Amino acid sequence: MLHVSWDPVLIGISFIVAFIASFIALDSAGKVAISSRRESTFWRLSGGATLGLGIWSMHFIGMLAMKMSMPINYHFVLTACSFLIALVSATFAINIAISGQTLSTKRLVVATSLLSTGVVAMHYVGMAAIVEHVAIIWDRRLILLSVVIAVVASGAGLWLAFHLRQNTRRALINRLIAALIMALAIASMHYTGMSAATFTHVTHTAHEGISTLELSIWVSAITMVILGIMLVISMVDAQLRTSRLADNLHQLNCQLEHQVHFDPLTGLANRTQIDACLQSCMQDSKLHQNPFSLVFIDLDRFKVVNDTWGHHIGDQLLIASTQRIYTCLDETMTLARLGGDEFMLLVPNSGREAISDLLTRVANVFKEPFSLCGHSLRVSLSAGSSIYPEHGTTLHELKVKADIAMYHVKQAGRNGWAIYTPEMEAIADTPPTFLQELSQALERNQFELWYQPKYTTGDHTLTGFEALLRWHHPERGMLLPAEFLPALEETGLIIPVGDWVIHQACFQLHQWASQGHSQWTLAVNLSSAQFEQHDIVDIVCNALAQYQLSPTQLTLELTESTALKNLKHSVDVLNAFSALGITISIDDFGTGYSNILMLKSLPARELKIDRIFVKDISENSKNTKIVTTIIDIAHSMNMCVVAEGIETHEQEILLTQMGCRVLQGFLFAKPLPAHQIHELMHTESSVKPILAVQTLSHQESISL
Repeated sequence: MLHVSWDPVLIGISFIVAFIASFIALDSAGKVAISSRRESTFWRLSGGATLGLGIWSMHFIGMLAMKMSMPINYHFVLTACSFLIALVSATFAINIAISGQTLSTKRLVVATSLLSTGVVAMHYVGMAAIVEHVAIIWDRRLILLSVVIAVVASGAGLWLAFHLRQNTRRALINRLIAALIMALAIASMHYTGMSAATFTHVTHTAHEGISTLELSIWVSAITMVILGIMLVISMVDAQLRTSRLADNLHQLNCQLEHQVHFDPLTGLANRTQIDACLQSCMQDSKLHQNPFSLVFIDLDRFKVVNDTWGHHIGDQLLIASTQRIYTCLDETMTLARLGGDEFMLLVPNSGREAISDLLTRVANVFKEPFSLCGHSLRVSLSAGSSIYPEHGTTLHELKVKADIAMYHVKQAGRNGWAIYTPEMEAIADTPPTFLQELSQALERNQFELWYQPKYTTGDHTLTGFEALLRWHHPERGMLLPAEFLPALEETGLIIPVGDWVIHQACFQLHQWASQGHSQWTLAVNLSSAQFEQHDIVDIVCNALAQYQLSPTQLTLELTESTALKNLKHSVDVLNAFSALGITISIDDFGTGYSNILMLKSLPARELKIDRIFVKDISENSKNTKIVTTIIDIAHSMNMCVVAEGIETHEQEILLTQMGCRVLQGFLFAKPLPAHQIHELMHTESSVKPILAVQTLSHQESISL
């Protein structure tokens, strides 16, 4: 038996090489999630190759650390084979492990088997490359132990590679710790395998091979060059991404700043902008004692247009109506779109006579039919006006009375205008029975949850659903949230109804899990009032515990305006949810505050692009650029991007090319009640878009 000693410096170097290679592999895996398809292919291949190189280099540096009383040579072919084994097995294993949205047990087992087999084969082929005057006696127990270590180390390393793709604030620290663990595991396997070998002297002539000096030079050169190149590439890539992110953030915030104040469809001022104009006009009128008028305008039976001819025609009608109204206005007046078919008009320096003349002209321009996409549509409007200071001295008073006047016109048969009078309040039909019915709807079990499927891009895998609230009114039928949600919020009923939604959603997840669909997720919308509850975390936790659900099955959606309203409170609450494993999704992105720099401080893992950006993405270059930038920035934050309101194949193709990972919309499926989900499953394996696309109305898009 030959005496063997070990060089502690080389042992230390072998461990450092394993550590660096493990870190680069984990870092490359993290870049896969935030890169384009072409770039992700590079990072998958380079990460796997770097890991394979690191394992091989660590092995041979470890063997060089072994000192005997005679020089040792290595067989060139076997040494090269060991290198190829490590390279190929690690590359394929990494690709199998990190290429999907989820890491299934089957994929993990396959990848682990491939990598551990490669590591063991590389090690013992490398040992067999020794061609000097020695023979090896093996300890089978230590060989078996080295194999077990290789399997465990491979499985743990691949699991870490997948789950540390998320670029969180602690990503660097987590990857360093994980790389340390992987390096220890790789070293343990190697030196356990080395311990299994006992070397004895033989007398036959040595074969020619690579000397220890030559091997050390080649191993050092190859390792340093490749690892150095990968480190430089990774650092340069990170720097470039940071630079691009800063530029994109600036551009996007400028674009979204415009979105905050102007309606993207019509280009009119939105509610935020018109409120600012009203405040300014009110101050000016108080200072100079000038009257002004406030007008509410509503297109008559606009919902019928949407339902009959589709959402696209409805949008064209809104644009054409805006253009016609503008022909009656001058530069001092401000027209705003509040949402749907609702408009508000501010007319400075106008009294009763001036506003009467203006509304008469506006009504007259709607007498001619609209010609839109080959359709001839006749649409009228209902308008109501209030006058400052005759009808009120606050904006709230003026808005209420203008709304009463408009409602009076609708009650009288629509197609007209009116200026507020006190008599209108006496005959205004504000049904108290509606609020009474709404307050009793929960205890009478009239609320329902409907579920809209969400699909991954490319393979159209059903990944989960979004829960949408419906009210099954005993007389009016199924009501959408737009028809009762404002009343819920005004009366405070949104709190108990919101709690019911959370519990019902968890119950449904439990039902699906019992049917074998535990991988499905369910997104629940949180209202602003719900989110501000001091015990909202406890409410969600209790619901999850009651139905024995994993928090990873639940996604909580809240609008950006809600999330950024009280940033400190939001961060505290969302961190609590995130720590539990609940996915946080920012809904209707781009329609509120739209401050991505602030969003970076929130532990959100999902970003939903609002349908207003999606609906004309193929025709509006501005929207295309905004969506592209949003997706790029979201990916840089390792956030999954969900696009809602997908209605055409073209929208699907464009968003898929941009890197959107999850799609939702009528192209795939409408919201369905729970009992119809099983019918969806019959066609889930081959999801086919609806041929005759039924477009989504504005009311349908509002969810709780």
